[in-house]
Formats: sequence, structure tokens, C-alpha cells
Amino acid sequence: MGRGMGSVMRTDSGAIVGTAKDIETIVRLRTWMEDEGRRIYGDFTKSRLITDYDSENDIFKFKIILES
Repeated sequence: MGRGMGSVMRTDSGAIVGTAKDIETIVRLRTWMEDEGRRIYGDFTKSRLITDYDSENDIFKFKIILES
């Protein structure tokens, strides 16, 4: 994984969730995570990125929702 990336995991609902140190890391690795999503879940037509800043831990939580 990239520098600044905390954790990434897949979910059964066709989404990828994780944490990162900054938004730039998420944006930079989004294409790679979408490719991994295609490998795991199959093809999809679009994705949505949702982020939330956790000020206590100084990290960004993210969710990439893969939609057919």
C-alpha cells in the first residue's frame, strides 16, 4: 500500500472502506482500489467516494461504493 495509507478492507456490499493519513493519498490510490474492486466484485459502472475526517486520530476514513 502507499505511504500514508492506513488500512483498506473490502465489504460484502460491494464497497471498499479504509483509512488514510490524507485525502491526497486516497485520491492517488483510488484507481488502484477500483481495479481491486473489479477483481473482487466484478465490473461496475461507477463509483462514489465518501470521506470523513476523524480529528481524534488525525486520519481520514473513506468508503468507495461500487455501483452496477
